Amino acid sequence: MARQDRSNGDRALQALKTAAGLPRESLVLERAFCFTDARVSARTGHWADAREAYLRLVTLEPEEPWVHWDLAAVHRLLDDPTQAALAYLTAADKHFARGETDQVFQAYQQAAAVSPDDPQVKAKLQDSTPKAGPAPSTAQTKPAAAAPLPPVAAPSVPSSPSTTPTDQAASRAKPAAQPASPNGESPAEGATIAPARSGRGRLGGGNEPLGQILRQLEIIDDRQLAEALEIQARTGERIGRVLRDLSLVNDADLARGLAHQWGYTYMSLTDLRIDPEVAKLIPQALAIRHKCVAVERRGGRLVVAIADPLNVIAVDDIRLITGMEVDLAVATEDDIGAALARSYQMTDNLIERVMRESVPDYGVESSDDDPSVEQLKALVEEAPVVKLVNLIVDEAVKQGASDIHIEPQRNGVWVRYRLDGVLRDIMNPPKHLKAALASRMKIMAEMDIGERRKPQDGRVHLVTDGRNVDLRVSTLPTMFGEKVVMRILDQSQTTIGLGRLGFHSDMLRLWEKAVDKPHGMVLVTGPTGSGKTTTLYATLSKLNTLDKNIVTIEEPVEYQIPRINQVQVNPKAGLTFATGLRSILRQDPDIVMVGEIRDKETAEISVQAALTGHLVFSTLHTNDAATTVIRLIDMGVEPFLISSSVIAVLAQRLARAICSRCKVAYNPPGEALGRLGADTRMESDVMFYRGQGCDHCRGTGYRGRIGIFELLVVTDAVRDMIVRRASSNEIKAQAVREGMRTLRDDGLEKVISGVSTIDEILRVVYVQD
Repeated sequence: MARQDRSNGDRALQALKTAAGLPRESLVLERAFCFTDARVSARTGHWADAREAYLRLVTLEPEEPWVHWDLAAVHRLLDDPTQAALAYLTAADKHFARGETDQVFQAYQQAAAVSPDDPQVKAKLQDSTPKAGPAPSTAQTKPAAAAPLPPVAAPSVPSSPSTTPTDQAASRAKPAAQPASPNGESPAEGATIAPARSGRGRLGGGNEPLGQILRQLEIIDDRQLAEALEIQARTGERIGRVLRDLSLVNDADLARGLAHQWGYTYMSLTDLRIDPEVAKLIPQALAIRHKCVAVERRGGRLVVAIADPLNVIAVDDIRLITGMEVDLAVATEDDIGAALARSYQMTDNLIERVMRESVPDYGVESSDDDPSVEQLKALVEEAPVVKLVNLIVDEAVKQGASDIHIEPQRNGVWVRYRLDGVLRDIMNPPKHLKAALASRMKIMAEMDIGERRKPQDGRVHLVTDGRNVDLRVSTLPTMFGEKVVMRILDQSQTTIGLGRLGFHSDMLRLWEKAVDKPHGMVLVTGPTGSGKTTTLYATLSKLNTLDKNIVTIEEPVEYQIPRINQVQVNPKAGLTFATGLRSILRQDPDIVMVGEIRDKETAEISVQAALTGHLVFSTLHTNDAATTVIRLIDMGVEPFLISSSVIAVLAQRLARAICSRCKVAYNPPGEALGRLGADTRMESDVMFYRGQGCDHCRGTGYRGRIGIFELLVVTDAVRDMIVRRASSNEIKAQAVREGMRTLRDDGLEKVISGVSTIDEILRVVYVQD
């Protein structure tokens, strides 16, 4: 049947050739159909199909460099850096045969960048004489043909003191004319240096130093340029940074100069209204990584504002993901960040209205020129400031953020949310609201707005979106104003059950067995933000029955649990963990939870409580379970007391879970398994998963988080090792022999089962070589 379909297809193709007046041996239509298949597959995100189509196109257009560039980009998106690098190297051979030396260097740079450690790529780069062809006559071709290229293959360019590294890199990357694609478009657009992609750049641009361009634009004068060049000659810093440090230019001036240098348009995004649907043509994660934003759609072309117009990878990725050709404009990073915040996060029209409303500008430029307390009191009562703060908090709660960061900078203020454990820029309010935002939040938390030299802490209880929320507010004086962090504690959320934390079934049984003991100490360890308190709350909720007296001492109490007596540390009143714990032990408790063991006194009281018939839960900051024992010994607790009291130690991390709505399968390369410490000889057909990015996950590919655990049960053999002060490595090795699943093992299991990704596990779990 397949043979018959292929025969019918061949006959139809020959009929089309006849109708078009093409000879039978012509491959024009085959190339056109193949190119269309490749572009459609890439546009719809079917990268495996796109790769197959480009591989077919390689057989039809073997000498066309742009085919190999596009194929390399697809390999990158399929996480196959070795094949991507080899495709770049093949493109280099084709460019060399055409005498296009600059493109040869670009291709070698890309190969070295995407897979610098691969043995095949190393061998090729060490013996990198391109295939024979017509040698170009320029002097820059000699290094490529006469000697092996280094890993970053580009000849040096003589530089004057005013030549920046960007100037030097740019002068090596001048685009050349490219062949036409089967459909008549310019296939090299998006496949080489940015000016060739957009069709807007000036061929041969970038040779003139940035300092001279800024002088021509009358942004600086001769005297200022001479002063900056003198400083640059001494320090070696970029001319742009020198001029900015001297307050002679700002970011917008530098962006204008860079745009002029490369023949692009400078675009100010401050007052530009960008359609969010246009911006979202580029996935949020990609836009953040490349510092770019889509601002306008013109037919089959996309206008993209970018901070670095020489970012060759950015335009490749955008063109392949959107299926559109890219026209570049230059904008500042701050403008792009603010535009991304408006487009991807704050879609509510209220924010635009708030930003447009008139707010008094007291001209606060530095901490030495702060507004008075009276001015601040008037400012924070302004309706726009109140609305903006309410909007920031409401949106954070809706998006499930754990923290809000208000960060003052030299040129403004940034608002960031911590979503699924990762900070993300949300908005960039007007500069003159810097002091007003911090003061409004301090008033909400009943802090002293007149005190701006010392850190302060406060708490706010509010109802938003029908949910009871507590905000823990902390301020910190910085060079450019007060930084405010608000921890969001959603009291309407019920405690998560143990079964939903991410425990493997075998580990969950061991954990439940350990916490069902009548007395002893159970410890949970991990860095800040690893979910220790959540695990303890879930455990206490399971143990919370009418026949038990459960008392906790915490700093602070994050969530209220019915029928559990919770005490909050108050150092000013003399209530510390140690003093509070002594009092709790006189309250006839069955179960005690100590928020954190920080010192010898608290550790010794906790151990004594465990030895006298109480079940004690607490937390420590250590990297893994075995290290916890050594940490207690370092605090001064005797090893025999530790071995007698500690029942189990749970080490944990929080990893982002793959978004269920955009989850796709892929076959991982062997080196990916090796990075996680897994056996690279695993079956080649093993499938991993990742998120492509969608509106549900804000373009990140992740939604929610899952626990990664390591449970060390203190057995007789482990007790003996603790008593004789064995090292943490010895204790860990013994626990592994007894069946302990390490953090790495549990993380790998989460990857194989499709819960998280290799990159995410490597981000949160340290893997030893």
